Amino acid sequence: MRTESLELTGETDEAVLTELGAYAYDRGWADESYADALLTREADYPTGLDIPTMGFGIAIPHADPDHVSEQAVLLGLPPAGESIAFRSMDNPDERVDAEVVVLLLVTETEGYSSFLSNLAKLFQAEEFAELTKRRDADGLLDLVVERCVDFDG
Repeated sequence: MRTESLELTGETDEAVLTELGAYAYDRGWADESYADALLTREADYPTGLDIPTMGFGIAIPHADPDHVSEQAVLLGLPPAGESIAFRSMDNPDERVDAEVVVLLLVTETEGYSSFLSNLAKLFQAEEFAELTKRRDADGLLDLVVERCVDFDG
């Protein structure tokens, strides 16, 4: 499984999803249709998640495996001091200011529910909060892979 982090340049959720989709496509991990699939899925099923106990928000966008050719985890951080507003998965009429965007590209759905469950637990961990506050992309990515990815790729 490929793992990479990047500093996001997009200022909206749509721009960030397009940026992440293009990044995955440019590396040969996804089809050219992947960015559009991310946008469509986000419109139907928002992925912003507020973590009030830790004082930050995250987004966990994803798209159908049909668009993916190689499994990967992409972790995106907006510029220092900024966040990206994503629609809330709990209440789509509200926005969540995401300080971290975790994108999992999978070639099959097996293991994805487990990944999301593990990720939800990880977001409550003090170590994740500290790494988020420090904007330690490599540390966050290592933690996500170590604690959440339990299927082969």
